[in-house]
Amino acid sequence: MKKSFFVIMIAFFIKRFFQAVVVMFVISLISFSIQDNLGDPLRELVGQAVSEEERQALRDEMGLNDPFLVQYARFASKAIQGDLGNSYFFKEPALEVILKKFPATMELVIGATLIIVCFSVPVGVYSAIKPNGLFSKVVMGLSIVGISVPVFLTAIGLIYLFAIELGWMPSYGRGETTTILGFWESGFFTADGLMHLVLPSFTLASIMLPL
Repeated sequence: MKKSFFVIMIAFFIKRFFQAVVVMFVISLISFSIQDNLGDPLRELVGQAVSEEERQALRDEMGLNDPFLVQYARFASKAIQGDLGNSYFFKEPALEVILKKFPATMELVIGATLIIVCFSVPVGVYSAIKPNGLFSKVVMGLSIVGISVPVFLTAIGLIYLFAIELGWMPSYGRGETTTILGFWESGFFTADGLMHLVLPSFTLASIMLPL
């Protein structure tokens, strides 16, 4: 019995792994095709002052004139090795940009998770136990609104109410941070940093309110 359960679990994880690989492949292919049709990247790199002959030479050097599948294969092979290319916007390696933004992103995820675990889950359990109560009906109504309204509209509404009209919360930025573990700049340990996390955390958590 234990052996069969172990085999089933291994088969399940292998199946999920291959499904994840397929999903990642499809997403990367779609993303790359969209990026490939957004415009000429040389315009961001060299501006308008470079002649067309120089542009063509740069396109050949960068492989921009290669067929789409050749460009994607080159991108995928480098991505597997951790080379995601350069950001045209930040003018630096894309992986470095991701790593710089990662701490703030993780803090937002942690903040939203805490709201869900400490508020949404208990409220959801209570609503399931007493579905006909007034409080449960209010929660159900708010949760339906939270799921139905796009996240960016929820964010705009919260900013307008709590930052602009009431002035209780900051409307943008990360706030004051402090360095922990010698490398991680975190806003979790300062009052100003926590204030900056409240609205975006509630916005992210709003799409996961109990139904």
